[in-house]
Amino acid sequence: MKRPVLLLCLLLPQWAHAHLVSTRFGEYYAGLLHPVTTLTHVIPWLAIALLAGLQSPAAGRSTLLSFPLAVLIGTALGSALPEQAWITMVNMVSFLVLGGLVLSAIALPRHLFTALIITTGLSHGYANGMPELFGNSLWLYLAGVTSAAYLLVSILTAASHTLIARQSWGIFAIRASGSWIAAIGFMSLAFSLFVPGPT
Repeated sequence: MKRPVLLLCLLLPQWAHAHLVSTRFGEYYAGLLHPVTTLTHVIPWLAIALLAGLQSPAAGRSTLLSFPLAVLIGTALGSALPEQAWITMVNMVSFLVLGGLVLSAIALPRHLFTALIITTGLSHGYANGMPELFGNSLWLYLAGVTSAAYLLVSILTAASHTLIARQSWGIFAIRASGSWIAAIGFMSLAFSLFVPGPT
């Protein structure tokens, strides 16, 4: 009895919609879940946190304010302005840049680190914009995306800093993560540049 039902289900496919699960809970939760369920955002945000853990404690703490604020501004701009194709390319390149910096474990000059954090936050925020939302719905969505940026970066920055400080192998684990992030970025960029789209 089970096999005919299964076969019938397979023969009657339904439409699938991206992010349907998060939209059921309202705009705040849609904003909270959208960036962390999309690899093109969550992996560079992970790299931001790992890179912040490699910097001085003061520089790492500054990320907790500057990155979510940049994401908030970027998301607001992305919700108000037309979609820009080049933003996607900038975000893909951020995989390579951030992953390479984590791999090299370089302590960046404070002004350069801050500029990198703000640029990444703005570009990824812009890509998370939702032009179809207005009023309170938009504000709730913006609050959700900003909360996601703060929670992810604060927890992972603290975890990476603690791992480096307390474990002799911590720095190697962080650098290995950076190599994987850079490799994923390289493959994604190559795929987007060299694989032809549907004609």
